[in-house]
Amino acid sequence: MSTISAFIHPAVQTVSLILGLFLLALGLRIRKNRQSGAQTARLSSLHMRLGRCFTALIAGGYLIGPIGMRYALGETVFASAHGYFGTLALALFLGTAYLGRKLRLAPGREDIRQIHVFCAFIAVFVSLAVAILGFQLLP
Repeated sequence: MSTISAFIHPAVQTVSLILGLFLLALGLRIRKNRQSGAQTARLSSLHMRLGRCFTALIAGGYLIGPIGMRYALGETVFASAHGYFGTLALALFLGTAYLGRKLRLAPGREDIRQIHVFCAFIAVFVSLAVAILGFQLLP
């Protein structure tokens, strides 16, 4: 396989992380507006739509990772901290998405909202650490 194919996973995940950081900022803006009593419906709708795109993109990029490790780089799959912490980040993002869906069905549940926020913060920062760990795997 060509060396170019080894950069598909990092490119997809970079786009995913940029979108994730935007979603984090958007979520914080929604929270600020909610606390001040301002309207949040339009921002919340955008946050949910982009959140679904982000979840699909991050999961697809995750799946490309082991395939690239095996076939593009010829390395053992999940033989690095990058793979293990990447799996943790994906699990946190999927948990965040699940909680977001529950929150959409029960908008008044502040306990779900707080856990959603916590999972999102942890997932973003774990994924940034995963990106740093991935630099050593590039050809």
